[in-house]
Amino acid sequence: VDGIPVHLINGIWGTLSVGLFAVPELLEQVYGRGDHAGWFYSWGQGSADAKLLGAQVVGILFVSGWVIVTMYPFFWLLHYIGYLR
Repeated sequence: VDGIPVHLINGIWGTLSVGLFAVPELLEQVYGRGDHAGWFYSWGQGSADAKLLGAQVVGILFVSGWVIVTMYPFFWLLHYIGYLR
């Protein structure tokens, strides 16, 4: 079904790309403040502020941990019953 390349890898890339490429003007329009822009943008301005990128990485780790903790028992049960192919 190719669920991992579509959802996992592209979801991680989409989340990381916000931390890398976010422009302060667009952050200001959406959130009302644009203090922490994407890493490439702030690096180009001479500050190398990676707070947004760090927040995105923490979000990826949190979601990955939550999915593992939530779905491992489910897949173990399917394997135990014999329904997991």
